[in-house]
Amino acid sequence: MALKTHDAGRPTVAIVGRPNVGKSTLFNRLIGRRRAITDPTPGVTRDPVVAETELGALAVRVVDTGGYTTDQDVMARAITAKALSEIDSADVVLLVVDATDLTPADELFLEQLRPYNDRLVLVVNKIDTPERGDLVWDFYRLGLERVVGVSAAHGRGTDELIAEIAKLLPQKAGPEEPPATGEPPAPDGPDGASGRPTTISIAVLGRPNTGKSTLVNRLTGHDGSIVSEIPGTTRDVIEGAFVYDEQSYRILDTAGLRRKARVSENIEYYSVTRAIDTIEDAEVVVLLVDAEQGLSDQDKKIASLVVDRGRGLVIGLNKWDLMPRIGNQFEAVRDKIRFAFPVISFAPIVPLSARSGSGIPKLLEQIGKVHRQLYHRVETGNLNRHLEEWLERTPPPVRGRGRLKVRYMTQVQRFPITFIAFVNRRKGFPQSYVGYLKNQIRADFGLSSIPFRLELRER
Repeated sequence: MALKTHDAGRPTVAIVGRPNVGKSTLFNRLIGRRRAITDPTPGVTRDPVVAETELGALAVRVVDTGGYTTDQDVMARAITAKALSEIDSADVVLLVVDATDLTPADELFLEQLRPYNDRLVLVVNKIDTPERGDLVWDFYRLGLERVVGVSAAHGRGTDELIAEIAKLLPQKAGPEEPPATGEPPAPDGPDGASGRPTTISIAVLGRPNTGKSTLVNRLTGHDGSIVSEIPGTTRDVIEGAFVYDEQSYRILDTAGLRRKARVSENIEYYSVTRAIDTIEDAEVVVLLVDAEQGLSDQDKKIASLVVDRGRGLVIGLNKWDLMPRIGNQFEAVRDKIRFAFPVISFAPIVPLSARSGSGIPKLLEQIGKVHRQLYHRVETGNLNRHLEEWLERTPPPVRGRGRLKVRYMTQVQRFPITFIAFVNRRKGFPQSYVGYLKNQIRADFGLSSIPFRLELRER
């Protein structure tokens, strides 16, 4: 499988420190939006959260890491290991401490970071008032060359911090801001013939412990997400990139989605909300389902959200390697899913194993197919030539005052792809005939694997 990670070509600024010193608040401040979850509870961030942004004239990649800790439980050690691995590859390291509470853990972490002194900035956070400004001087005793006092919550000192970052990096002009289109982002610009972005944007959604992080790590070739048997390990939306068969992909790993009745903590609530929001940021959603457990009511709700937003949908049956080897097993599972939830009968279903990599080429093939269909544009004249054939083959029924008429059709938008059929009257127009027209559109224009809408208007 010819997978390779995507090199963004930007220098990396890693934000590190112990839990609850304000790393995620600083991350959100630097990138100019709320991307990382912030909460007073220590240890909210687990996986590194990445965003590309412009700091003045600098085009950079900013990474928010989980909190460094000396705790020895499995999750704490995994989070700390992830933070240390980001430091190794960073061009600038921002060590964040609390101005009001320098702890032995801070000093222990600082000692580990001294070999990186040539790219290290000590960020003294929570200088929230002018009266706290003098607290910064106490931190010079730690012997670091670069010390900056900030209030990540209020923005105080961030200009000075950006200036320190700039001293450690070559000046590089940021890219021009792309125009707003109302459609998912196209990072590398459109394919001129089709208007299709050259980078495919994917979100991986599903219930906890279906293997989402394992799949994302395999695709990106990088352990960006912590993989654990503990449900709810992933909290923030983790972004990665990779290239397969000369096609670039942007991929988002999300928190596992549970039923609302089971979402009790504020942190988990924000995790689930961010995961749902990624549907808007993606073009194609991979709904990862545990093949042994099958499609759940929660999976159906996720799929309905994807359809409502007009995004592509591919169902990945993960852990297929654990299924019993029975003839026609896949066909039986596929037919059961489509019978139980016909509203997603258009969605490709792919058996795979994120752990071993089997089935992943087929998954990417289906993602590409769905992506191409999402950007298909049906020219109005061609659509209405086909409409004449459909009407002649199966005329609309007679209702009340006479026969219903479909005067003409046109495609009006993408995401969701929407067609409008102008009719002589909407009242009493049978949904069965709308379904007939949709089936003809699917068959004649190659839209077999995506959701789309057909709306009626009177004329």
